[in-house]
Amino acid sequence: MKMRHVYTLVFFIVVAWVFGPTPARAGSGFYLSSELGANFASGVDLNEYDNDRASHCDEFHNPLYASVPECTDPAGRGDRWMSEFDDAEGILAGTAAGYSLRDRFPDYFLGRFRLELEYFYRNSEYDQKADIMTGADGGGSVGEKLAGEIVQAEATVDGIASHNLFGNLYFDFFNSSRFTPYIGFGVGVGFTDMEYGNLWVRNIDPERSTAGAGLPNVDQIRQSLAGTVTSEQADLSDTLFGYQVLFGVDYALTEALSLGVKGRWVNFDSFKDSSPWDRLRSHDSQLRLDGSEPVLHHVPTDDMEMFGVSLNLKYHF
Repeated sequence: MKMRHVYTLVFFIVVAWVFGPTPARAGSGFYLSSELGANFASGVDLNEYDNDRASHCDEFHNPLYASVPECTDPAGRGDRWMSEFDDAEGILAGTAAGYSLRDRFPDYFLGRFRLELEYFYRNSEYDQKADIMTGADGGGSVGEKLAGEIVQAEATVDGIASHNLFGNLYFDFFNSSRFTPYIGFGVGVGFTDMEYGNLWVRNIDPERSTAGAGLPNVDQIRQSLAGTVTSEQADLSDTLFGYQVLFGVDYALTEALSLGVKGRWVNFDSFKDSSPWDRLRSHDSQLRLDGSEPVLHHVPTDDMEMFGVSLNLKYHF
């Protein structure tokens, strides 16, 4: 989160605290709320993989693939690589319906709790490109290709958006002023979308290729592969379970209406989705002419956390 946003919020709270009158408090019982603010999402590391084979096992480029034992080995498929993206920020908006226990338990500790069902939407705008790198295992044949055969290898994340439904439990710190600080905890699900792209471009010079080394038709394979493109542009999606920690302060404008500042830290479990390549070495996402070995590309990440800050308006019945 940028420090200027923190300073703005602190200034708002301090000014309201110093100059605000102290009589009435916003009502209790059922309430509706809405909020609008910003989210600040963590950087994302994509640890990608697919079930492709080495380029010389691709029938579209090597008609003699069946004579190479590794090209028909059921266990001989798969490459891994990674790409890293910086933090992002974007809009946060939501609405909620809740109930305060204060009326039911005015003189008890339980009266300080609130229950809430909340929906919020966030859109984190990454709009970034990142170079593809070999993974922790060296990337297999990917590492060899990135050493010279591939002239362009990059991934893009345009944005990550989610529609989120959470159940929250709050604890209010009642006092004699118009201010009510609170903390809370919630659990829920996030229906999450990622705008994602991936591009690999081979050198047009077959002499730079490492494919098919030692095979009798190596020149044919390298000539066929020269200048080919592997690419994907997809809207990936997954449903993620998550939890959040909430905190903030409400200021009673009237007995029925309050205005507040709310912060939240949300952490979701791992995101993962898969799709075929749009183009695999300039042909359909498969290894065989008859389509018998389709290739799927998987995009997982554990980096699904965000911080949000918003202005919150509550109407108490």
